[in-house]
Amino acid sequence: MAKRARVDEDQDEAREDPYAVPAEEVMRITYVNDPAEVLALQASSEEDHDHDRWFRPAFTHQVFGQDEVVRGYEGCLVSVYLHATTMHAFVSIETKGKQANADDIPRLLDENLGLQYTSDAKEFEERVRATEPKLREETARAGGYEGGVVSYQPHREDCTALRELHDRLQFLPLLYVDGANYIDNTDPRWSVYLGVSSNGTICGFATVYTFYAYPARERLRLSQILVLPPHRGRGVASSLLRRAYDDAARRGAIDLTVEDPSEEFQALRERVDLRRVLGDAFFENFARDAVARHELQLRNGMRPDALLMPTRDVYAQAEDRLKIHRAQLRKVWECVLLRELSRGKLADVARDLVAKVVEQRLSTRLSEQRLQRASSNKHVIDRSKDDFIMTRVFLGAGGKREMAEPTEEEARRIREEDEGRVDGRMAKVVALAGALEVVAS
Repeated sequence: MAKRARVDEDQDEAREDPYAVPAEEVMRITYVNDPAEVLALQASSEEDHDHDRWFRPAFTHQVFGQDEVVRGYEGCLVSVYLHATTMHAFVSIETKGKQANADDIPRLLDENLGLQYTSDAKEFEERVRATEPKLREETARAGGYEGGVVSYQPHREDCTALRELHDRLQFLPLLYVDGANYIDNTDPRWSVYLGVSSNGTICGFATVYTFYAYPARERLRLSQILVLPPHRGRGVASSLLRRAYDDAARRGAIDLTVEDPSEEFQALRERVDLRRVLGDAFFENFARDAVARHELQLRNGMRPDALLMPTRDVYAQAEDRLKIHRAQLRKVWECVLLRELSRGKLADVARDLVAKVVEQRLSTRLSEQRLQRASSNKHVIDRSKDDFIMTRVFLGAGGKREMAEPTEEEARRIREEDEGRVDGRMAKVVALAGALEVVAS
């Protein structure tokens, strides 16, 4: 997600006042494989402070306030050392000067971030050593690190150490996902997925919530997914998502959806789902037959664009076989179509045909999202989460409120916005198809 911008006054203050510093410059995080590494790192020279091993938070407003500024310290550095396999935290706070009314950093880390930490090196080592055996035992009982992922239900009595591990992880989404919150992992409807490297390092995690579905089934929703900066680009998120799909199939769930995905994760999700769809002969055969029927109807002088769309049976099979929700399948299907059309006689117009499919999906979605609010003489049409159009209204027969036709300027604006959305989506479809080498050259 995009970095939250501070207002100019706060940026100016942080630049000019040595005792007001942007929080992302103050806080840094690193992994340690052994508690003894903490003392070695603290003894290292100042030049090592920006070593590649350190990573910075993306968001700090939930800890230090909306302006994301730490006040009252000169040369302040908050170093968080996370033990790689247990996620116990050691925190070091260094300063060169402190004012009387300085921010209470330990209290903010405790109350606002919920960070379970110690600043005593001996206590840090004791916590790690006490946790490791129980954690290994519960991980093995949960099935081990199959495919680099361990999944479990944290409320269970035989997952106490794993639940406590998740407790220690919960502060991380607050630093990397805008608007994130803690979850109640004692609720039996939550499942946790840990992305783990070959040496046991925690690389990331995801949480999935179970919803009841009438009459006696369930739907799963991926609520949080986070891969820590040092481990991004290594397939951790894809592994977590695939395991969640596997669990949805094992449990007989209707499907797996995602709560408010970021653009980055939605792109990854589409890559994973496209590979899964293309790996199932049912969907590939349907796409091939649909394109063949489309070509036949075109030769007969007809415009059978509807033949390219998934049928009710295709949606049902996507849920049953792959646990992909119909709204997600429609997005993935755009890439499937581009692949199949680009291989045949319609290769020259493949992108135009898919653009029509995209336009149909987006126009339907926008229509469903438009919330109409009226005042005495104005009407607001919401077109997206961050945009709206305001137009005039008048009272019709019987005093019923009716909406006036958009002006020519408003109509032009609507057309341009819709065309821009289609073009933007097509760029993503083509990029995804090209990345997976599914478009014929």
